[in-house]
Amino acid sequence: MNELMQQGLQLMALGMGVVFLFLGLLIGVISLVSQVIQKFETAPVEAANASTSTENDLIEVITEAVKQYRSDHPNRKG
Repeated sequence: MNELMQQGLQLMALGMGVVFLFLGLLIGVISLVSQVIQKFETAPVEAANASTSTENDLIEVITEAVKQYRSDHPNRKG
């Protein structure tokens, strides 16, 4: 029984070691890819301004649609 317990502990240690190394490698690869993406990223400020403009346009369109609906259905509340 002692030998069987020793083999089980060795297998457990090997499995945990493999998982630990894999997770460490995964973290390294994700960090590397993140750095590469940040290096080649283009003008995030321009993208933020474009999305704000698009959001404002969307708000205007929705506002006009609500006004049109309310004028077509004057008896409805809400």
